[in-house]
Amino acid sequence: MALENVKERPDVDQKVVALFAFGIVCALLLILIVNISINTTSGIRGYVGGEGMWTKAQKESVIHLTNYIITGNDEEFDHFKSVLRVNIGDRVAREELLKNDYDYQKAYEGFLMGKNHPEDIPHMINVFRRFSWTPQVQTAINVWTEADEKITDLIHFGDSIRTQRQSSEISLEQKTEWVTRIEKIDHEFTDLEVRFSAAMGNLARLVNSVLRWSVITLGLMLIGIGIWLVYRFLNSTRVWMKTLRESEERFKQVLSNSKDVLYKMNLDDRQYKYVSPAITSMLGYKPEEFLDGGISFIFSKMHPKDRERLQQVVEKYDHIEDNEFLPFVEFRLKDSSGNWKWVNNVRTLVRNSEGKPEAIIGSVRDISTQKKQDKQIKESLKEKEILLQEIHHRVKNNLAIISSLLELQKDNVSQEVEDLLSSSQSRIKSIAKVHEKLYESSTLSNIPLDTYIRELSDEIKNAYTSGKKNIEIQLDVVPFEIDLDEAIPIGLILNELINNAFKHAFKDHKEGIIRISLEKSGEGMELVVENNGNSIAEDFDPDQSDSLGMTLIRVLIKRVNGTLKIESGEWTRFIIQFELGD
Repeated sequence: MALENVKERPDVDQKVVALFAFGIVCALLLILIVNISINTTSGIRGYVGGEGMWTKAQKESVIHLTNYIITGNDEEFDHFKSVLRVNIGDRVAREELLKNDYDYQKAYEGFLMGKNHPEDIPHMINVFRRFSWTPQVQTAINVWTEADEKITDLIHFGDSIRTQRQSSEISLEQKTEWVTRIEKIDHEFTDLEVRFSAAMGNLARLVNSVLRWSVITLGLMLIGIGIWLVYRFLNSTRVWMKTLRESEERFKQVLSNSKDVLYKMNLDDRQYKYVSPAITSMLGYKPEEFLDGGISFIFSKMHPKDRERLQQVVEKYDHIEDNEFLPFVEFRLKDSSGNWKWVNNVRTLVRNSEGKPEAIIGSVRDISTQKKQDKQIKESLKEKEILLQEIHHRVKNNLAIISSLLELQKDNVSQEVEDLLSSSQSRIKSIAKVHEKLYESSTLSNIPLDTYIRELSDEIKNAYTSGKKNIEIQLDVVPFEIDLDEAIPIGLILNELINNAFKHAFKDHKEGIIRISLEKSGEGMELVVENNGNSIAEDFDPDQSDSLGMTLIRVLIKRVNGTLKIESGEWTRFIIQFELGD
C-alpha cells in the first residue's frame, strides 16, 4: 500500500502543477483584461474630453466669424482661424490613423494640437486602432469625417466672406444672410457632435460589458481552482503523512546499515547521545561503550601522536567559534584486535535557538586503505619527479653538446656561415635555458618567466659586450610563471628581438639602451622590446619580410595566439601581446 501511494504522488503532483499553471494563466489573463479595461476606458474618456475641446473650438470659431461679419474687425477673423487649429489637429490624427502603415508620432502630434491630454493620447490611439472594426467606432469615424468636411466648408466660407469684405461694402441684408447661414452650420455641427458622443457612449457600454463578464468568468475559474486545490491538499495530506512515516523507517534502516559511523555529541558534558551500529564493524566496539565512556573512551583508543593534537581541539569546545571549528579531522584509533586504523571525522557544529553551540554531529569513515594508497602514490610521484628532473637535465646537456658542435663548425667557414651558426647557437641556448629553469623548478612544469628573461638577456648582452661597444639592457618584468609549451616560443621570440637589436639597431653605435618590459594585459601578457638605436624603416612590413628571424618570429607569435605591433621613431618598439594557456 505504501509503495502504491509513493507511485501515485508524481501523478498527483503533475495534476497540481498543471492546474496551478492554468491558474497562473487565468490570473495573468485577468490582469491583462483589467489593464485593457483601464486603457480602453482612458481612451474613450480621452475621446469624450477631446470631443468637448473640438466642440468648444467649433463654437468659438462660429462666434468669431459672426463678430467679424458684424464688425469687420480683422482680429476676429484671425481668432476664427486660430481656434480651428484644434479641429485641424484632430483631423490630422484621424487621417493618419486610418492608414495601414500609420505614423504614431504624427498621430500623437495631431491629437496634441487638438488639445487632448498627453496621457490620454496613447490610449486614444489604441482605441482607434484596436476597435476600428466595431460598428460603434465606424459610426464615430464616419461622423468625425463628416464634421471635418464641414469644418473645411466653414473655413472656405469664412475665406470667401473676408474676400468680399475686403473688395466692397457689404449691405445689412448680406450680413444677415451670412449670419443666418452660420447659425444653420452651427446647428448641423451640434447634431454631428451628439451623434459622435452617442457612438462613443455605445462603445464604452459594449467594452464594459465584455470586460465585466470576462473578469467574472476568470474570477469564478480562479475560485474554483482554489477550492479544488484545498480539497486535493486535505485529501492528500493523510496519504503523504503515511508515506513520510514509512520514509522515516527506511531512513533509520539505511542509517543503521551504513558503513560510516554516525554520531551526535553534546558539548556541555562531552557525552555521545547517539552512535550508529557501524562502529562495531569498523572497530569492533559496541555503541554502548562510546555512549558510556564519552570522549574519554575515544582518547584511550587514540594513537599517542594524534592524542595531543586532538586534545587541543577539544579544549576549544567551551568557547568555540565558527572560524575555529575544524569541519574534518583525521586520526588513528586502535580497534578491538589491537590494530591501528586511520579514520576521517567529518563534523558539523549545531547551535541552539540562541545561537550558542550545543552539539557536534558527524560521520566517521575508515580511510586506512586510502592512506596506504596515498603513501604509494606519493612514493611513485617522487620517483617520477626525479626521473623528470633527470630528463630535463639531459635535454639541457644534449642541447649544450649541439651548441658546442656548431661552435666547432665555425672553423674555416665564411663570415656569413659563421653568423648563421651563431644565430642557431643563440636559439639553441634559449631553448636550453628553458629546460635548465624546469630542472631547477620545484614543480617541474612551470618556469619563472621574469627570471628566464633576465638570465637570457644577460647571456646575449655578454656575447656582444666589448671594450668598443657598451649596450645597456633595462628590465621591467613582473614575476610570472609559464609552462614549457609557452616558454620555448616566447624565449625564441625574445632571443631574435634582442639579437636583432644588437646586430642592426646598434650597428654603428657604441652605446645605447634596450628596454624589455613584461606586464599583464587583460587576460594575457604584453611583452615589449624597444631600443634607441637605428630607426626601422617606416614602410617596414614584418609580414612581407623574408628574413629567417622575422619568419621565425611570425610563426612563434601564431603559436602563442599573439599579435605583433611595431612602432618606429626615436625608439623602435616591438609590442607582442599573447594569450595564456588554461
